[in-house]
Amino acid sequence: MKRLLIKKAVFALGYVLLAVVMEIVTFLLMGLGVVPEYFGLDLAVIFIIAFIIFIIPNSVAQIVVISFLFAFQIIISIANEALYSMSGMVFSFSMLNLVNEVTGVVAASFLNWWLISIAIVLFGGSLAGFIIFNKKYATPKGVFTRQSVTILVAAFIIAESCAGILYALTVNSFTASADAMQTDDRLSMFYNERELYEEQQFTAKAFSRFGTFGYIVVNIGNSVSSDTYVDEVTAEEVDEYFAQGKMSESVYGDNIYTGAVDGKNLVLIVIESGEWFAINKEYTPTLYAMAEGGIAMTDYHARDKTNHSEALSIMGSYPSDAALEPAQVAENSMPYTLPNLLNGAGYTSNYFHLNVGSYYSRNEVFKQLYGFETTHFLDDLPLLDGYENKHGFNDFDKDSELFRNYMDEFTYSEDGGPFFSMFMTLISHGSYTDLIYNGNYPYNDAPESSTDICNDPMTEEEKEKFKDDVTVKGLEEYYEIVNSLPKTFVTGTPGIDVEYLDNSGNYTDTFLRYKRYQAGIMDLDLGVNMLVKDLESSGELDDTVFMFYADHSCYFDQMNYLMKGIDSSEFYNTHLYKIPCFIWYGGSMDLDVQALPVTGYQSVNFTATKDLDSPLQSQKIEKFCNTLDILPTLLQLFGFSYNMNMYQGVSIFSDLESIFVSHESGIFIDNIYFSAIDVFVENGSTWDCYNFDKTYFAKGFSDEVLTFLNRAVDYYDKQTMLDAVVNLDYFAERDFIGGYNGITYIEKIN
Repeated sequence: MKRLLIKKAVFALGYVLLAVVMEIVTFLLMGLGVVPEYFGLDLAVIFIIAFIIFIIPNSVAQIVVISFLFAFQIIISIANEALYSMSGMVFSFSMLNLVNEVTGVVAASFLNWWLISIAIVLFGGSLAGFIIFNKKYATPKGVFTRQSVTILVAAFIIAESCAGILYALTVNSFTASADAMQTDDRLSMFYNERELYEEQQFTAKAFSRFGTFGYIVVNIGNSVSSDTYVDEVTAEEVDEYFAQGKMSESVYGDNIYTGAVDGKNLVLIVIESGEWFAINKEYTPTLYAMAEGGIAMTDYHARDKTNHSEALSIMGSYPSDAALEPAQVAENSMPYTLPNLLNGAGYTSNYFHLNVGSYYSRNEVFKQLYGFETTHFLDDLPLLDGYENKHGFNDFDKDSELFRNYMDEFTYSEDGGPFFSMFMTLISHGSYTDLIYNGNYPYNDAPESSTDICNDPMTEEEKEKFKDDVTVKGLEEYYEIVNSLPKTFVTGTPGIDVEYLDNSGNYTDTFLRYKRYQAGIMDLDLGVNMLVKDLESSGELDDTVFMFYADHSCYFDQMNYLMKGIDSSEFYNTHLYKIPCFIWYGGSMDLDVQALPVTGYQSVNFTATKDLDSPLQSQKIEKFCNTLDILPTLLQLFGFSYNMNMYQGVSIFSDLESIFVSHESGIFIDNIYFSAIDVFVENGSTWDCYNFDKTYFAKGFSDEVLTFLNRAVDYYDKQTMLDAVVNLDYFAERDFIGGYNGITYIEKIN
């Protein structure tokens, strides 16, 4: 009996040791300290699992269970470290809804190979050790007598009770402090540990506080439950919320921009991984001319996944609960989306994306929920070059192929009315390793600094091999052109920190990644050039407004850090998330473009004549703005006055500014970043870091920071009600256009 107990104890305690060591390694490599603040939660769950392992009768089964559980912890740790280093977030089981999308973009560069190596050593070493120990330390058969079983069960009950008490005491240690807090403190949502524990609204902070096991236990429960945090909000409360909302036109005042392009065609292009440094005179002359001669938002920011950024420009907000995400509520009524509103104003709305329709469930959401009248995905675009021969996610079709083969569909409208076409681009998506693995086409050599000149051209045979081997096909014309970094950028936008690159010690690989990325933006530039020429020839260019915005920065392989000269530890530096957004209108803006030596590219010499008195004139808007502001801006331009409680953002043309709350990680404006753990404030060329809890309770924050934090609370308060709109399917019973019981949701001004 003694020998049996010793053997079981070794297995159980061995698991405890492995789990604790892995937790420490994970926290150290993530930069979160040694162990979570409430380590008791981790230990309690680990001991509960260990005691279950202890009573498993078969030693082989014990080894299998230990191996499975430890492998699960390793996978979670690797995922958490990768997500945290990439975007400041950690794994949540609600992400399983997007498992195909996430795995499609995962690259080896996102993984911490130190963590993986340590995990392999721990897993392999422990498994070998357990197997050897099991063989060496054999126990006689038939040892399970009634007495031994009684002892094991009693020990299990006592041990599990002790672990449960430890868990309860740890939870009570922060719930008790929550009871003592001031209930009227608006900022309590940022320090209330009980709320953080139960709702995990800030996943990275919850993980850092409660650890892998303390976090996962609640996360599984929240993910499995069909309940949402807004279940208690009633339709009558939402009525009152909208009744208190002001109409945008009364808030903005006598605004000359309202209805400025009412009835004009709208082209809305979302630039995948867009960066200002890729929009330059040397390599993307059409985009450059439209941004330089149009209205460029030079302090525009975003930090979200593509599906979020798209939805924000369509819905004006995005649900904070996974149970309310668009794919989960596709049967809902959403008359407040941009396509539905423009459809009602006589537009034909079209959506295009060169990936399969099932990606992010676009084939379910964009027509049925968002209201696009036609949707076009890779599945039904057979004329695209390479359509029949795909090799994984990264085998992208060129954006220009859409305009080359489907121009009529892109500019389609019924009965001669205006069209609204939205295009989510793809070719500039990472990864950008084709030239690293296959050579600096059309050269065999690659530059080692910004002053190097390549002079060893590939042979024709080498060029053909390159074309066969690369993942993304057909970019060779662009590679022929990009032989150095560009120098002419849109006025007021960040260019490239050449000195930083030269001193980085990794110029060659960075340049080759940049070249692949720049080629992708060049292909979009060609497509836009083709669209401009088509609209010009049909006489519709002066009746068309273009709006471009990037979904997020070029984060693959930390390109945003390297090209902007920002240290890789400075995730809080908001300059990382300063990306393109600009408007060009053919009724009032000229366009002068010199053609690139690329097949199908044409010079443009367009002079506006139709709407010269339009308020839309070339300018640089320097105020902070973000993705939340896209829809309110377009609604104003197209003549809608809307209830300010309906959307999160504000018009870019107003004097107001919104705050950006990322669905990945971080809350920020241009000079303040809040990670939910620390507040970072820009101070000249550096950023000052303040621990939120310590600084707040010491009353150490400036009025500027406190105002910023209160604006963040305003965002969450509004989002609670907007989530309730989705949860209740509120507009299924209310007339959004006509209003309800004296409540006005939207009005058409022009």
